[in-house]
Amino acid sequence: MQYKGLLCDLDGTLADSEPQHCSAWLAVLAQDYQLNYDEHWFEQYVGTSDYVLAADVIRDNQLPIESADLIGKKQSKFHAVMRQDGAVFPGVPAELRRIVSAGIPLAIATNSGRSDTDVVVPALGLDEFTNVVITATDVEHMKPAPDIYQLAAKRLGLAPEVCIAIEDSVPGGEAAKAAGCYLIGLNAQVAMADVVVEDNAAALALAYSMLVD
Repeated sequence: MQYKGLLCDLDGTLADSEPQHCSAWLAVLAQDYQLNYDEHWFEQYVGTSDYVLAADVIRDNQLPIESADLIGKKQSKFHAVMRQDGAVFPGVPAELRRIVSAGIPLAIATNSGRSDTDVVVPALGLDEFTNVVITATDVEHMKPAPDIYQLAAKRLGLAPEVCIAIEDSVPGGEAAKAAGCYLIGLNAQVAMADVVVEDNAAALALAYSMLVD
């Protein structure tokens, strides 16, 4: 197979932002609703959408608030932190620069909503590398459904089958494989991956070598 494009998840893959998502949620739930969840509880939502987490919390605790309003409270904290202290994983910018300099089509495919990506992507300088960013807001079904990856490939003018995807979560991995992508997983939990590379920059380097081969 001659691969032609690269589709990257955002949180946990390019952006080292899962801790910030977690801290923002825990702060809102503790300060506003006296709900003392912890990091271990948040782990089950990695790779899913804020809407899934919000719906579960509202249902389980019978909170008198709509999901969109609860998410809005979380996002205000999350966006402030990312603008000030957001970071990408070590080595990621250099590898992305090498990829786009070689003329390889690149898209970001994330379960985050558009309001998050419009903050995170420019705050971390990732808009230097691509203007193709597909979010949960853009599709009918979020990951683990294949919609996000299918649309990301389409926006690059490619079939998903000729794209490499990089993912750190189970829902994301399932979405990429359902779309037909070759999948590089960033940890052993992404058990459906074609290969696991437990370093974000090294995963991008592997993708580069496969795309220029």
